[in-house]
Amino acid sequence: LWGKCYKSNILQSWIYGESKEVADNLESVYFSISKDGEDLAISQVLIKKLPLIGNIIRINRGPLLINESREGYEEVLLKTLKLVIEECKKRKALMIQIAPEIPSLLESKRKMKEIGLSKLPSVPWSSGLVDLQRDEEAILMSLNGKWRNCYRKGLKLGVKIVDVSYTEEGVNNLIKNYKTLQTEKEFNGLSLDLVESMANKDHKYWKFNILEARDEADETIGNLVSVNHGDTSIYLIGTTTLEGRKLQANYVMLWEAIINAKDSGCTWFDIGGLTEETPSGIAHFKKGLNADMYSLIGEWRGFFIPKIF
Repeated sequence: LWGKCYKSNILQSWIYGESKEVADNLESVYFSISKDGEDLAISQVLIKKLPLIGNIIRINRGPLLINESREGYEEVLLKTLKLVIEECKKRKALMIQIAPEIPSLLESKRKMKEIGLSKLPSVPWSSGLVDLQRDEEAILMSLNGKWRNCYRKGLKLGVKIVDVSYTEEGVNNLIKNYKTLQTEKEFNGLSLDLVESMANKDHKYWKFNILEARDEADETIGNLVSVNHGDTSIYLIGTTTLEGRKLQANYVMLWEAIINAKDSGCTWFDIGGLTEETPSGIAHFKKGLNADMYSLIGEWRGFFIPKIF
């Protein structure tokens, strides 16, 4: 069913759930929702078990509809979400926290409250999608002119890209550089255990791409991670050295990731988040892709009395 989802997201993918089990000691449960024999949606649920108390349940960017173009898209999503929540209650749910794959609409927010959920103050997820169904030249020309110039400058300065996916050296270098970035920029980001677990998984609906940017002396000056998950690929991690930034390595790496996704059969490239909390430099870099922006309804939470029987 995952292969039938339109504009899939990484957080609902089966492989991501498996990685969370390994990295964070969670249980992942997968639901399919159907009506009259027709598959409507799927949803991945992550469960943290608290013995003798109940379970903490997380649903991130689900459910996903099998056919997004169906009539009454938001209404069907809300109905399937309600069904999933009822199933979670049967699994001794003490608290359910969800950031559903539902657009930010006032009517949807009202219905979320009717389900028994309260809105949290965190900034809702927003990002953008680049349409990969066009030819390469059309995609390139759709980018901001200054962005294209930086990319071309990087090529002229000798930046080259090497694919080191699924190599021990590539994964180790990524972990080391990402840890350094977390320390320098003072942010948590993804856990290193989660990154390592995802980096070592391969499936027809999952490819963890690790790209290295190198200068003319063959020194590594940047890393980029994108993940293909169904019909969509997402920009997940980007790091560059001071030398790499001078050589515009980040532009060359991201363009290579976009074309990599297109050549792999993906139809969408997600720029990996762009909200009011995105640092200005990263926001400027991503805005240059001129992606089709979208915003979701945000984080919601509900407390319930666990059903023991």
